[in-house]
Amino acid sequence: MITLAIDGRKVRVVAGSTILDAARELGVTIPTLCFLAGSRPTGACMVCLVQVKGQDRFVPSCGTPAMDGMEVASETAEVHAARRQALELLLADHRGDCIAPCQRACPARMNIPAMIRAIRETRMNDAIRIVKQDIPLPAI
Repeated sequence: MITLAIDGRKVRVVAGSTILDAARELGVTIPTLCFLAGSRPTGACMVCLVQVKGQDRFVPSCGTPAMDGMEVASETAEVHAARRQALELLLADHRGDCIAPCQRACPARMNIPAMIRAIRETRMNDAIRIVKQDIPLPAI
């Protein structure tokens, strides 16, 4: 077993766990976008960044192995700013040209990014059309 601390709270996890696994064990919510349970973590979105004491850079919690004695900060102003910057960079000119994890996991392969864009732009009729295009009985 590995013991580490997240935001000053100690947690024990099995070897091979990530910081994200340890956080979830504690009930600490770390946001993720590219993480999909059962898939190999990529850390590509950088939305799950945390700060590890003794390291001079932020690390993605979904792909960083938990180490014995590790001290992790997930709720500092600096961590929040780094996550915000990562999200802003992702959304700056992103039109959903990739297949999002939610769409990949959707049994109907619904174009979820297009629906979200339509909702964001308050085009509700378009959002409903997108849902109905792939899901014949959306009320169910």
